[in-house]
Amino acid sequence: MRTYTTVLAALISLVIALILTPLVRTLAIRLGIVAHPGGRRVHARATPLLGGVAMYLAFTLAVVFAVIYDPKLTFDRQVVGILLGGTFVALVGVLDDKYELPGWVQAATIVAGGVLLVLFGIEVRFVTNPFKGGWLMPLGLLTVPATIIWVLMVTKAVDCMDGLDGLAAGIAAICAGTLMMMARSVTHEPGLGYRMSNIMAAALMGAALGFLRSNYPPAKIFMGTVGAQFLGFMLAGVSIIGAFKLATLVAVAAPVLVLGVPLFDTTFVVLRRIVSGKRIHEADTSHLHHRLVDRGLSHRQVIWFIYALTFVLCAVAYILFVYAK
Repeated sequence: MRTYTTVLAALISLVIALILTPLVRTLAIRLGIVAHPGGRRVHARATPLLGGVAMYLAFTLAVVFAVIYDPKLTFDRQVVGILLGGTFVALVGVLDDKYELPGWVQAATIVAGGVLLVLFGIEVRFVTNPFKGGWLMPLGLLTVPATIIWVLMVTKAVDCMDGLDGLAAGIAAICAGTLMMMARSVTHEPGLGYRMSNIMAAALMGAALGFLRSNYPPAKIFMGTVGAQFLGFMLAGVSIIGAFKLATLVAVAAPVLVLGVPLFDTTFVVLRRIVSGKRIHEADTSHLHHRLVDRGLSHRQVIWFIYALTFVLCAVAYILFVYAK
């Protein structure tokens, strides 16, 4: 893989996000798309939304440039599928930030995005059978529901992490950077999927870091639904065409570990709601970052603790992927 193409994709996305985020902030204020304090929101003043629009544009433009620039890359079926799915999720996210759509609309949007990925050949085809020494079991007819569930879980998990300034963007940057390194480590199967997974992960990392400059506490702008669900959807899609594509045990375990913090946290919260008799989509303050704030940690202490935890899990996942595959 060409290192300079990866670096260019990350830098272009970073610079575009840095430039566009303040412009999007001004637009959100003019349109009145603003998050007001109260309820589960812990911020002290009204803050504009739509920051995810800057990340979406930065990511998309960087990927398009990389494909045009590098003759070894192309807009194949899977690349088009991910870009279309991400665009669809982002558009509905903008509508949600403006009109506060019902929760079922958000879930249906993510499911529809997952179906779109399947239609373009982007699928999770294996799971680990723990009763046979980690043997990989082809999913067969379960491939489609498994893919949609993965996309829904990852997207909503990242969305749930968007509860403190800078938290979701920082986690996404770390996860995307790890997926990029995983794709670059695969040299014996140099297919287009790994090359594009590498480029897309680099662009996603750059977009998240560029946005983070304005989102780090105290945030000047929030990513909104458009940002949180776009980041989650792209991480899910990129992991499928990259890490999940390798038919080994670590190909299944590594993406789960990379996204371990949001996935495990969301799973714990859902189980807790079920046990307590609440609806699983009912918003509350039981997520990890809420509990840490309740224990007296500052917002910056909480996000750096979760950054560190994410980094550790990503490091373990990368080591497994590189040395045990």
